[in-house]
Amino acid sequence: MTDSLSQLASALESSRAITMEAAAVVGSKLGETSYTNYSNSLNAEQLRTFLNSRNTREVKDAMKRIISLIVSDDATIDVESFFADVLKNVTSEDPKVRRLVYIYMLRFAEKDPDLSLLSVNSLQKTLNDSDPEIRSFAIKALSDIKIPSLIPIVMLSLKKYITDTSPLVRSEVAYGLLKVYMWKDQEHYREDVGNMLKELLSDSEPRVISAAILTFKECFAQNLDWLHGHYRYFLKVIKQLDSWAQSYLIELLIRYVKKYIEPPTVTDISSNEPETAKLNKGYNKVPFPVYKVEMDPDLQLFLDKIVPLRFRSNPVTVLSCCSAFYQLATPQQFKQSKFPEALLRSFKTSNDTAIQVNLLHAVLLYSKMDSTLFCRHVNSFFVLPTDTILTSCLKLEILATLANTSNMNTIIRELKYYISHSKFERVIISAASTLASCTNFSTGLETHVMKWLISRMESSTLSSSVLDCYVSIIRKLVINDPVKHLPILIKLADILETQAGMADNARAGLIWLFGEVALIEYRICPDILRKLVPSYSDEGVETRNAILLFAAKLLSCEIDKDAANFDMGSSRIAAIYESVLYLAKFDDSFDVRDRARWISSIFESKRYEIAALLFQAPKPTTNKCTDNSFSNDDVADNSIETYFEYIPWNSTLETFEDDIRKETPLKDYAKYKTSISSNSFISGNNMSRSFQSGSSEGDNITKVSGSADSKPRSNNFTSTTGRKYKLQSLDEFFADIPVSSVKNTVPTNGNSRQVRRVIEEEETSSSEEETSGEYETDSGDDSSTEEDVQHDPPNSPPRVQ
Repeated sequence: MTDSLSQLASALESSRAITMEAAAVVGSKLGETSYTNYSNSLNAEQLRTFLNSRNTREVKDAMKRIISLIVSDDATIDVESFFADVLKNVTSEDPKVRRLVYIYMLRFAEKDPDLSLLSVNSLQKTLNDSDPEIRSFAIKALSDIKIPSLIPIVMLSLKKYITDTSPLVRSEVAYGLLKVYMWKDQEHYREDVGNMLKELLSDSEPRVISAAILTFKECFAQNLDWLHGHYRYFLKVIKQLDSWAQSYLIELLIRYVKKYIEPPTVTDISSNEPETAKLNKGYNKVPFPVYKVEMDPDLQLFLDKIVPLRFRSNPVTVLSCCSAFYQLATPQQFKQSKFPEALLRSFKTSNDTAIQVNLLHAVLLYSKMDSTLFCRHVNSFFVLPTDTILTSCLKLEILATLANTSNMNTIIRELKYYISHSKFERVIISAASTLASCTNFSTGLETHVMKWLISRMESSTLSSSVLDCYVSIIRKLVINDPVKHLPILIKLADILETQAGMADNARAGLIWLFGEVALIEYRICPDILRKLVPSYSDEGVETRNAILLFAAKLLSCEIDKDAANFDMGSSRIAAIYESVLYLAKFDDSFDVRDRARWISSIFESKRYEIAALLFQAPKPTTNKCTDNSFSNDDVADNSIETYFEYIPWNSTLETFEDDIRKETPLKDYAKYKTSISSNSFISGNNMSRSFQSGSSEGDNITKVSGSADSKPRSNNFTSTTGRKYKLQSLDEFFADIPVSSVKNTVPTNGNSRQVRRVIEEEETSSSEEETSGEYETDSGDDSSTEEDVQHDPPNSPPRVQ
């Protein structure tokens, strides 16, 4: 009795769970939220049960849940553990379930190749499916199983379906060839891969060409001679290709042009005696101020066909087109193509920070070579509050290259605002460096910028890196003409005396500046050294080193005034030097102590000439302010510079008697379609390539364009349901009218009925005679009668023969 009750309770619990699941499934039809809640409630055991269920709906729900876990990267359920259960459904009759299984296999087939072998037979059967999407998924899953023994089967399948009527399947064959080529230790198949790829390059469908170009770029990029017969056709259909295929094709054609086409010729038109030169030395290196360009027709075709691509939304395509004009055209043609504006538009419309950074790298590279490309768009490079640190630094680098006398005041005003209000040290340092570069246009700006930076040093508390940057900029500007900037030096001496809490590296930089100025303006330096000695023990290590070096420089200058009669005991500079040297010998830093012993040995041995060479020689100044936390390598992307590296033209160009770029015959597999029930039957692109219109005695006749020895195609077609159809021309359609018809009114219950008999004319005379005899037998009328009228009994349906 107890066992019966437990069994009954278990059955009730199971029925309750089934009822709740069924209610959830029904509720899924009422809204997405209900289905989402139901799907998320499935645990691992329920998923395994659903995958092994005979109900297609349950299998589909389980597969959707598994795919959602894969996409969301949810680790709560181990999706890989369902591999065997998922693999059982590869033969499902539901095409949606099979698609989901293929998607799952694309993710995990490589991790468990031995178990994936169980699905090979099913995948091969699926290759014969009527749905091209299912066939493409099967090819993709089959080529993803990385087992060496399976390669012959994969190659056989790829070779078979390279002539499939669906462009989707043929494009997947191209990707399969790429996977086979990338397999390790299978180099003996690469020749077969190359031969099959040549066939795909001759395809007429842009989708297939896109996949073939990707495979060619990754596998056979050095075999540019394969592009001879496809060069012009690829340019014709380049607008129809995938955006990434467009980028790859442009990169390949740039190298192809450099190798097989002559460089453009520029002719000087500014003088009475025109001179010509080849444009083969690099971008923006045209030797004439005013010139005209002559180039090969195929090169001109290349540049003309990529100009419309400036409206593409993919920034990679725009970058590739810019590279093409940079490599192959003159600066004038590059400006006229509007690609600089397209590059800037792609930057503004992109929401991806990484893409914006790459585009700004390209703009920076172009602006360094030719600042006139973006001068009209200076406002586009002003820093916004939403910009990242790297984006802001790149914009400031670009502003430094675009600065000129016309926009200098606007840029300086913006830079001052960034320095005063930015919260990021790297942005402040970049803005200050850009501000220093703007002083090259006017000597008056140097004093203005230095005064403004000194006021910032006095009025605000700055970090050591920012303060070091200010000092480096002032050192760079002052050292060019110390006499002119003497008031600035006096102001810096006051800062050095009053702001004892200044950062160690900044104080050391100012002391180094006075040591360099001592060679030119010696008068103010001894008093500065005198004021620094009492606070020597309170300074930092860098400042103490700078004071010791400063004292040695002043002593060397003092000795040079009268080296023969110089007396160390009577010189006040020598006394200050001895005081500093004494303090340095007992310094905590071994670096300071070693430097003190080295300097003292020079002067004690009276090697004054060596001291003059060491301490009075002019030192190079830094062109940029330095910061340990900010490296210029973060801004200068080497990959972008490598991408735009100038490719030299071929100096040993071969000459060919025939046109090597004559178009090869295209392979149009759409003509092999045998069903007009398909949605893709004779598409618009295929129609233009598959049919050619001609005329014969004033009549339009449609002919199939195939190879030279091809036979006319049959007009009979069979649909997937087995029904037969006959394809007729327009003339045949309108010619299908009754041979003779007579209206005859038969009074039946007050109604009149009009009957029409249709007689079809057969192609042969024998068939006409047989048909005519049949109609004569059926009708029983005279054979000479041209009009055949047949009376039907009342309320009977009309007969049509």
